[in-house]
Amino acid sequence: MKRFFNYLKTRPAGAGSFVILALLYFVMIFAEFFAPYSPNASFPDKSYHPPNARVYEGKLRAQECQVTNTVTWKYARVRGRYAPVEFFGKGEPYLLWGIIPAERRLFTTEPGAYPVFLMGADNLGRDIFSRIVHGSRISLTIGFVATAISLLLAALAGGLAGYFGGLTDWSIMRVSEFLMLIPSLYLILFLRSLMVSNMDSGQSYMMITVILSLVGWPGSARTIRGMVHAIKREEFVLNAQLEMIPAPVIILKHIIPQTASLLIVSVALSVPGFIMTETVLSYLGLGITDPAVSWGSLIKRDVSTLANLRAYPWLLNPVWFLLGVTLAFNFIGDALRDYFDPYHAVFGKKRGLGIREWGLAKIKRRLEKKVANNIANNEEEISKPEKDAKDSEIIADNTPHSPLPLPNSPLLTITNLSVNFTVLRGREHITVRAVRGLSFTLQKGECLGIVGESGSGKSAGTLAIPGLLPKNADAAGSVMYEGTELLGMDTKTLRAYRGKKIGMIFQEPGRSYDPLQNMGSVFFETFRNLDSSITKIESNRRAEALLAETGMDNSRQRLSNFPHQFSGGQLQRIGIALALAQGCELLIADEPTTALDVTIQKQIVELLKTLRRTRNISILFISHDIDLVAEISDRIMVMYGGMAMETGRTQTVTKTPHHPYTAALLAASPQFGSHYSRERLLTIPGKVPDPARPEPGCPFAPRCPKASPECSRDIPALKTIPDINGQIREIRCNMIKPACP
Repeated sequence: MKRFFNYLKTRPAGAGSFVILALLYFVMIFAEFFAPYSPNASFPDKSYHPPNARVYEGKLRAQECQVTNTVTWKYARVRGRYAPVEFFGKGEPYLLWGIIPAERRLFTTEPGAYPVFLMGADNLGRDIFSRIVHGSRISLTIGFVATAISLLLAALAGGLAGYFGGLTDWSIMRVSEFLMLIPSLYLILFLRSLMVSNMDSGQSYMMITVILSLVGWPGSARTIRGMVHAIKREEFVLNAQLEMIPAPVIILKHIIPQTASLLIVSVALSVPGFIMTETVLSYLGLGITDPAVSWGSLIKRDVSTLANLRAYPWLLNPVWFLLGVTLAFNFIGDALRDYFDPYHAVFGKKRGLGIREWGLAKIKRRLEKKVANNIANNEEEISKPEKDAKDSEIIADNTPHSPLPLPNSPLLTITNLSVNFTVLRGREHITVRAVRGLSFTLQKGECLGIVGESGSGKSAGTLAIPGLLPKNADAAGSVMYEGTELLGMDTKTLRAYRGKKIGMIFQEPGRSYDPLQNMGSVFFETFRNLDSSITKIESNRRAEALLAETGMDNSRQRLSNFPHQFSGGQLQRIGIALALAQGCELLIADEPTTALDVTIQKQIVELLKTLRRTRNISILFISHDIDLVAEISDRIMVMYGGMAMETGRTQTVTKTPHHPYTAALLAASPQFGSHYSRERLLTIPGKVPDPARPEPGCPFAPRCPKASPECSRDIPALKTIPDINGQIREIRCNMIKPACP
């Protein structure tokens, strides 16, 4: 809360609007106390009485006025005749909130004395200020209630449409488009005409609220749907799916909070909009019925003719209140949007608006503290190699080429896997063939490295294993995990494999976490999906142990930190700890070191090697860096154009590559000391083929220096040759002759 008020200091318009709205709602709650009279208290001989509150002899008094013309109700002030105004005096008895009997009011005159009209009186001699105060209860609450209901409907409809897509998306969007096609006022009038006309005040209030809610949700639902559709592909949502979190929880807890900025702005704009709509309905005689009072009914009764406004300008006071509330909501909505937006630098350039006015020294101290924390985090990451080096000394052979004995039955078997995406280019739906006929096996405790350029199908193929492909993807073939077919399995059954058996860490660690959740909450959510009876204390204890196992210092204190308070390497360690939290047997590492510097890359690779040794987990390590893959993997599979080009033991593939693409990747890798020579770094000429328009033949043929006419006609078959340790090596190239049977 302190941070919020410090932020408001930099937004004077927002701060002023916040104070005004807070005062208005405070007065609304205690309307009977702040109003000197009841809303329907009438003084028949005081019609169109002008404001008469005056400060006389240092005290607030009501100046008496004499009627000079009973036709036009002209008044003349009587000099020297004042009625005393009592603060906290006894007035007409009332029930506060309808239940507490009371007599005291903020200010009033004695019974029988000349009345005080702070803002004048209407045609029946009723105090306009009292009626505005009492009318605020309906006008201000009807805006919030209608907004809350409409946003609830919008979040529900937009969240379901954006998350599930398909027929659900189509149905909800067609309904919203139909409602938006009709002008709002016409639709409101139509719905109002369906209601009975003889309703009391409470019924008319509920009726207007329901109508406004039904009309107000479609626009927000469409916007929320678009945001949810984009957010659902974020890596922290995929992590939540891997942790077996149900879809409704993901929508409500992880996705909808990311739209907080939109929802807050919608509230700020919808509340005054609904108040205005209620005013229009009341002005047309279709709103709040007597004896209830709203600002709309006041404007209808008092602002009837221009002649009245010229003669009695104080009748416009409800209009000024309505205008002020509208502007205040807009100003505070703009300020709150920037404050609550998790992707907006709240204390960046916005703070600069008020630095001189609100304390340069304080902001400077906070900036210095932030810089010091960043330096400490960097030192923490740099100190990790010593610890990791000690761990690596335990391993007899620091290279990945001395794996544990592998069982006969593979943990994962992928056969003839194909992944196609249907996308829209211009006005044409086309098919993108991301993966074509991919086959490989993975043993328990083995690490398989998948390497290739961007667009080669590495990530698309591995996302098909836990079923995390988007809705527009079509996967065919077979994905067997411990003898169970995963491809085509329904989502509910597949949840038993996501996280618990198959874990995944992603390329950009900063995008893998909900920015509104601290790490303790992330771990608690993960553990609770495995054991609903777990306590927060037990969750923190387990999380501390896992973070310590992955090399995180000060693990207990770091559980209260949010994602933006960690470095990239620390976030990747947390991702590995979350995968281990559910006891996964297969860890898919989708380019986990791409966004990290080389020092942190080394630490993450050493951590994975250590966990593989201690926990005997299988790893699919995906990268475009063949040297990095060779450091950790037992076998390497080189992919290009959605197909496996060469698969074999790491030593033989890297030392004696048989496929021209594998040889080109190794030749293009920078070597230590090459920057001292004058030779240019070798590159592979040409570009990766377009998966939407695959050409016949070998996909690497246009870039291959050894391509023959045969390579451009037919896709080469996958050939096998002997490898070390009695294993085989698979190569897709016409230059290779298959081994003799």
